[in-house]
Amino acid sequence: MHPLKGLLSDELETLAVEEGARPFAGRQLFGWLYARGAETFELMTDLPRPLRQRLSERYRLAEGKVAADIKSADGSSKLLVELADGARVECVIIPEGRRVTLCVSTQAGCARGCAFCATGGGGFRRDLTAGEIVEQALLARRRAALTNVVFMGGGEPLDNYDNVRRAALLLTSPRGFGLGARHVTVSTVGIVPGILRLAEDRVPVRLTVSLAAPADDLRVRLTPVAKRWPLDELVNAVETWARTTRRDPTIAYVLLKDVNDSAAHARKLAPIAHRLRARVNLIPYNAARGFARPAPETVRRFHEALIRLGVVALVRKERGGDVAAACGQLAAGAPAESGR
Repeated sequence: MHPLKGLLSDELETLAVEEGARPFAGRQLFGWLYARGAETFELMTDLPRPLRQRLSERYRLAEGKVAADIKSADGSSKLLVELADGARVECVIIPEGRRVTLCVSTQAGCARGCAFCATGGGGFRRDLTAGEIVEQALLARRRAALTNVVFMGGGEPLDNYDNVRRAALLLTSPRGFGLGARHVTVSTVGIVPGILRLAEDRVPVRLTVSLAAPADDLRVRLTPVAKRWPLDELVNAVETWARTTRRDPTIAYVLLKDVNDSAAHARKLAPIAHRLRARVNLIPYNAARGFARPAPETVRRFHEALIRLGVVALVRKERGGDVAAACGQLAAGAPAESGR
């Protein structure tokens, strides 16, 4: 059985013609897949019955299923998604007032080996297809009315560029999943060629750069990718993205106790934020791989130091930490439980 999810509208039009229908049937199929999230071909009542029959014989609709739905005391939910080949990934539904954000995974595992991240600790298994990425959003939408999707779960999105780009197009298509470009964000640890491709292709997403340190000597220790793409090269690429897309980036800065949380680090981070016209999201470390979270007073002082230096900064509230669903904790290690 061949997968259907992951195909764009024009590709589905071509498929419909190959199956003996008119191109319009492909556009209808596109809506059933992504806007309505149909779970069977029989539900696609405006498609010709012979087409539905042929599709059911040759193509599969589901790219994954929820093996576990693990609730956090703070209202967030971690979904353990089992893919068609048995691989497992995690995504997290995060409600916040009227805003409901889904954090999706783009790879099973991760090859980048950031010292503080649980996902990389398990090694890299494979890239997810665009259909498998979008499937996470479709499964989550059955549980909550999503307003935002962030590519910040397991894996490095820009190491899986082609599938992430395709998934972003599907999520932001008005006739597809229907999110606006301002509501979809790709996060990267600093894959410079991928950032430049996002700019060149004008992929309709926002950009967050996960910056573990404001200087290369420490950054190399925390994120090995810094050996390949030093800070100056990374900043230049983000500037190119911002200039091309006319969007401002965000810097995500994980605060590690006694590692990157001093006033001196704040002073080095501020000019980078100013140069990029970037907001800084401060993330007090969520226990995963041997580091410790700074004391609340240390976090407060770091935040206030950035504010005094004219940086727009906020401290991100931890969500899902009690079920290992917070930033940096996803490792697809939950036990299988009943789910849909």
